[in-house]
Amino acid sequence: MKYLLNLLFISLIFSGCVGTDFVDDPIVGKKIVVSTESVALKINDSEKVSALYFNEYGIAENASITWTSTSPSIISIQADGTLNALNAGQSSIVASFSGVSDTIRVTVVADENAVARVEITSSKTVFSIGDSEKLVVNVFNINNQLIPNKTIAFRSSNISVFSIDSVGNAKAISNGSSVLTAEVEGVASNEILFTVGASRMGNFVKIGGYEASGSTILKIENGNLTLELTPNFKTSFALGTYIYLSNTIANGSVVRSSGIEISQISASGFHSFNVNSKYPNVKINDYKYVVVLCKPASLIFGYAELN
Repeated sequence: MKYLLNLLFISLIFSGCVGTDFVDDPIVGKKIVVSTESVALKINDSEKVSALYFNEYGIAENASITWTSTSPSIISIQADGTLNALNAGQSSIVASFSGVSDTIRVTVVADENAVARVEITSSKTVFSIGDSEKLVVNVFNINNQLIPNKTIAFRSSNISVFSIDSVGNAKAISNGSSVLTAEVEGVASNEILFTVGASRMGNFVKIGGYEASGSTILKIENGNLTLELTPNFKTSFALGTYIYLSNTIANGSVVRSSGIEISQISASGFHSFNVNSKYPNVKINDYKYVVVLCKPASLIFGYAELN
């Protein structure tokens, strides 16, 4: 009889946390992944690109991908993903299906000496007010050869947060975030998101057979304590998956009792939570861990230690 009661108890616990049955099929959110981030073509050239659709369980499925060009006079694209380079310039090609999308940056050049790709890099992306950073920009032709001595135009999407001068010296002005890019002869670079403000970062570590990966940032933004899960965040999911701040990862019950519940989540990827809107007195150094918790069963899927 005692054995049967124990089985019943275990069954009730885990029925409240479907994630223990979802280990093989965690809900990670739908997404499309394109075959390449950027393409460079000469006028009249063609190239075929592709994209994969992944369902909410991270399983690739056959899908009727819709392709669109933001500048069809520069690049046209056929239903099968074939690009046709028409005129010199740059365009984005968007692959979409079932409410999700991904983008390819396409540059068309008139000859082999023209600028085909611009790459911007930085040694870090999180700053305190007053910090400076010298951005590195490399310019390439269609043969992937470096082109020196090109005039570079730098841009900040929010100059009140991050300023940048004509030679790539960037400076953190105020708390917040800004996207920095470079452009050479009409060819735009990749984008880098810079965050300014007191911050602590951590990388998720999975526990047991569960999934937890990606990064998290706890920072002060516009006077509020904000917790972000970065776009590469992934986790297993259950019926009741929550994000907690905690000073322990000893077990889920202690996390629930001594930590603070930030929010329930139902998808991987980027999330942003205003911690102070729920807990006005919490400070940036009050907690050590960000925990992914299956609340009904007090099971920890993973955690990130904030540094």
